[in-house]
Amino acid sequence: MLNEVSLFVMQGCKVCPQMERLFQNMRKNGAISALDIIDVTENPELAQQHNIRSVPFYLINGVAFTGLKTAHEITQLLEQNQLQKWESLIKQELSDGQLDSVEQAIRNQPEAREAMMALLRDDQTELVVRIGLTAIIESLSEGPLLDSYESTFIEMAEHADERIAVDALYYLSLLNSPASLAALNAIARHGKTELREHARELIEESTSNQILH
Repeated sequence: MLNEVSLFVMQGCKVCPQMERLFQNMRKNGAISALDIIDVTENPELAQQHNIRSVPFYLINGVAFTGLKTAHEITQLLEQNQLQKWESLIKQELSDGQLDSVEQAIRNQPEAREAMMALLRDDQTELVVRIGLTAIIESLSEGPLLDSYESTFIEMAEHADERIAVDALYYLSLLNSPASLAALNAIARHGKTELREHARELIEESTSNQILH
């Protein structure tokens, strides 16, 4: 995923050179892939188009920011923006039925996995996306990629939205680890009434599978 920055500056601005150096250094070390520096006095139509009232003004992958920021703050903005881009890409690809390409991205890119988890936690995520991500999790559960998300699934199992909580119970059963099974048992005994039966069924199914194998 590319990070493109457009930095709008103006002669006489005391802060602009600092932001220019910061973005140039980030361009050199590969944190951003493209940097366009624009003087607003020479490009008034662009200043008007973006409603620029003060400089430095910069677009990070099309999202507008202003003022002096540290390299750490810009890095956080880049990471946040990457997550949003991955979320949008995953939603679009799954809506178009591109399950295989999304699974490959999630297998290969940590940012894509973080976006997947954000979508699973979001109660606004559409059903078609949830179904696609569940299919991918079923595939990923055969390896170690999801092990680090065990605590996230346990947390999701307490989500106020029952759909998200029920999905999380299923994901925990797929992990089939001591901690995930302990969480399922705890919910089966002391969880919300509407979740207890789901947890019990998943525990029984997991036990049956272990006996068969």
